[in-house]
Amino acid sequence: MSDNHYYMQQVEGFIQLVKKGDYVSLTELRQQLGKTMEDIADKVGVSVHELSSWELGEKQPSNAYHAFWKLRLSDYVDDAISTLLGTEDTELVNQFWEIMWRLHE
Repeated sequence: MSDNHYYMQQVEGFIQLVKKGDYVSLTELRQQLGKTMEDIADKVGVSVHELSSWELGEKQPSNAYHAFWKLRLSDYVDDAISTLLGTEDTELVNQFWEIMWRLHE
């Protein structure tokens, strides 16, 4: 299997997790991206304890925090897409997102 095929499968999996967007999927996405709870909590602006309670399903984040959580993880997916495409061109990355999002509807 070529590296591009591997990266494509990986990015598809990331996008599916973002799209699903529940706490289990976002936790799995964070882990697959190799990010710590500290990384994400810092980016979202909450404590690690708060993020942990979301990931365990003990508490639900507000809609705003939930959206911000997904957005911050999506930023990391952008990096993976840039690697796959071999470019940091934001327009190309966004077009790729749109196409992949529609393919998984």
